[in-house]
Amino acid sequence: MKAIQLIAPRTLSVTDTAPPEPGPGEVLVRVGLLGLCGTDLGFFDGSSNYVRDGLKSYPFVLGHEWIGTVVETGPETGPELLGRRVSGHNFRGCGKCAHCRAGRVRSCPDRSEIGVLGPRPGAGAQLITVPVDTLTRIPDALSDAAGALLEPTAAAVHAVDRLAVTASDRVAVLGAGTLGLAAAQTARAIGADTVVLDPHPAARELAAELGLRAQAGPGAADEEAYDAVIEASGNEAAVRSAVRLVAAGGRIAQLGTPHHAVDGFDAAGLVIRDVTLHGVLSGIGYWDRLVGLVESGAVNLDALVDRVFPLDELDAAFARLTDGNRSRPKVLVRLGPPPGASDPAFAVSETA
Repeated sequence: MKAIQLIAPRTLSVTDTAPPEPGPGEVLVRVGLLGLCGTDLGFFDGSSNYVRDGLKSYPFVLGHEWIGTVVETGPETGPELLGRRVSGHNFRGCGKCAHCRAGRVRSCPDRSEIGVLGPRPGAGAQLITVPVDTLTRIPDALSDAAGALLEPTAAAVHAVDRLAVTASDRVAVLGAGTLGLAAAQTARAIGADTVVLDPHPAARELAAELGLRAQAGPGAADEEAYDAVIEASGNEAAVRSAVRLVAAGGRIAQLGTPHHAVDGFDAAGLVIRDVTLHGVLSGIGYWDRLVGLVESGAVNLDALVDRVFPLDELDAAFARLTDGNRSRPKVLVRLGPPPGASDPAFAVSETA
């Protein structure tokens, strides 16, 4: 099989390697689409805090957003998943600590995340082994593209849930990328008065296409005006502005990941206005809810896809990922055979 190796910053290689064998409680998945995100870009250009802090080292197989089809089951695994389209979360806990025993795998101190943290290879391969208990079946109503976007966007649902957003809340979402647009659509589905803030005109145009209210940045009327603020960009200026936007007694979800310490963060403002700040990691536990939102039409993930690249255009895919002027946030790579022409993912690829 072929796998995508990141040898060093800005050095990619598609290598031939032996396919893995599924172990007990695992299945073998033929990967169809691989999503690329800001984390992958940080690995690609060398800016990642995971690399800087020694949590990940080159070379490795990248990738952690994916959709595929189960082609083989391992020992002690039933056949009911064979032939099913699936995706899944990427956390692999130790299974022994108090967090794992309580079902809080994302808090496991010894966890790994495929393609991100620890030595396990990522999903950027034509075949991967996956624990059954990490999988979500993809219903027929969802395209391949939407299925590949469930991993990152489930974290946006987590953020909205952590803030306990209600229909009476005013919500500001900072950043109209993949996470921000998913969070804004989720908050809107609850009935909250939601606005997206992003300085890039193309990002605001996409937000408007999705029926969301969008503006370039906060004005004087936005100061301390929002019951809930979701920072979804990781941009340092946005992280600082979240504190200025939240009302007294309000809540902030830090969903984006800054790659550096944020100078000038107003911690005193959090205290003085009695604000609750949540750090939001992963969307484990929120996949089924997200699938329901996509099936109902409340959340549109297909609209977030900029282009689907074939594997032999991998360099072009990463060049597109680095292009901050693209009109839609998500870049995908097809590792498996192309879908039928009726598949929305194929339509995105053909019309991009």
